[in-house]
Amino acid sequence: MKYYLYCVAETISSETQLPLGIMGAGVRFLKFADLTVVVSEFDRDVVSLNRENVLAHEAVVRAIFAESTPLPFRFATIISEAKLRSFIESRKASLAERLSLVRHAAEMNVKIIWPRTLDKAKEDKLTIGVGAGAAFLQAKRRELVGDEELESAANEIGGWLASGVRSCVRQQSLNIQPKQKLVVAGAFLMDRTRESDFRTVIGQLEQERSELHFLTSGPWAPYTFANIDLEFETQFGVS
Repeated sequence: MKYYLYCVAETISSETQLPLGIMGAGVRFLKFADLTVVVSEFDRDVVSLNRENVLAHEAVVRAIFAESTPLPFRFATIISEAKLRSFIESRKASLAERLSLVRHAAEMNVKIIWPRTLDKAKEDKLTIGVGAGAAFLQAKRRELVGDEELESAANEIGGWLASGVRSCVRQQSLNIQPKQKLVVAGAFLMDRTRESDFRTVIGQLEQERSELHFLTSGPWAPYTFANIDLEFETQFGVS
């Protein structure tokens, strides 16, 4: 038998109302001592990546999130019953520790878009009357200097965001992309009771840097901080 996996949680009520899962499949609980794995029986090797399936996965996780704090599995994780039992048995202590870390917590996401654009007119002006070889060298030099400036500016924004929210989060994870319009993507683990505080801080940061555009979402189950996927891939090669 194969299972499609949604999340791991601490013991939850068997009366919890759950939506239908992937492709309309029923959802059930598998008990492993103090841990519960939320699954659907699944007879396929893959599941299609489409909006309906992604929303079904998220709906099940959110139903558990409403009364507990789960460790979500990545979308489209399918495994045999035997391998699932082996994984849970060998990772009980690690999973319990991770559940303790995220207990009563939620994830908030913040994305920052900046207005940096290439001044093409300025670039063209700098190369007027310059030979092709010299123009190429000038362009490469400006590119290197520009890359360094972009990286420095992007890291400054990331550090500024991290510092601003530090007082109301447990953990944070930042992805900084200096050459992209979406320059910073941050995931923040916080106590559920701190959502209002977090949004207030983000509002203050927005006022400080009006040239930046913020996209804030959540609260979500702690997908970024679950860290189940790497262990799964290491032990079973699940992708």
